[in-house]
Amino acid sequence: MAQEEQSFRDIVNEQQIQEYENAGLTYKTDNNNVNLRDLGGNIVVIDESESQTVLVIEPVVKNITMDSFLRVVNTQFNYFNFPASTNILNADLDIDVDLNIEQETEDPIYARYKPIDQQQIPAGGNINFANELEMSEIEEGALQKRPNRYYITKEIKDSGVDLRFRVKINFRYDSPDVDFNTTYFYITRFSPDAKFTDVTYKEFFNFENPLAGGGRIDQYNVQEATKEVVIENSEFDVGDSFALFGLAGTGNSAKYSTINADQTYWSITDASKNVDEWNREIASPISQQTAVVQNVTTQNTIR
Repeated sequence: MAQEEQSFRDIVNEQQIQEYENAGLTYKTDNNNVNLRDLGGNIVVIDESESQTVLVIEPVVKNITMDSFLRVVNTQFNYFNFPASTNILNADLDIDVDLNIEQETEDPIYARYKPIDQQQIPAGGNINFANELEMSEIEEGALQKRPNRYYITKEIKDSGVDLRFRVKINFRYDSPDVDFNTTYFYITRFSPDAKFTDVTYKEFFNFENPLAGGGRIDQYNVQEATKEVVIENSEFDVGDSFALFGLAGTGNSAKYSTINADQTYWSITDASKNVDEWNREIASPISQQTAVVQNVTTQNTIR
């Protein structure tokens, strides 16, 4: 058998053709390896297929970039110009408005304290055994700069007001014997300029059964001791403090007097104000009578 002729590939020509085709420049080149041209410079198309091709379409390379898009679309933030300007209409506006708003200010004088828990009253045969009562729970008002005490600040002193103290102490006496005890309570004053503590600064509380300056309480009984007193501004100075002291006449492991915390309080208010122990305004008798008269008049009108 006769051997068929084997055609060899021209690698150089193929590489040149491929470069022009990739760049889409085959129609521009005068390289005969890429495009065969006649003497007039026209591309000569050789169609060796059985059917003549009327139109030859060359490969097209597309290069997509964002340059044209960025030139068309402005992505700057142009909604506002800074600094901002305000256009005010030239109009006659009546803006003269009186606003009467009463703001409730905190009363620097008012405070209400009570014990956190039950406590035994110190016991002993004389005043030297009296001791400070625990009154550290602040129900309302001024904070305690000293534990269990009402502290005189510059604001309180400079205000010139007098202080009204209201104290109610609920206590009981526990004893295995059928006997009684005598209990004493005091408003005590502390002063940084004083040599000694004035334990009995204000004494003689009101008891249900008073005895010898204190209160007699029988076995398992429950009583209340109360005290309301006005302390003038001239009687205290900045840095002074007040506390409650107590003393039970007798006491041991089996016999003792105890303060009930929930029924006990100490209230301090401005003495010039007509307020109760919660610093709430108390209606004067004249106002109450006026309200009663108005109520009666209204009822008569309805009838």
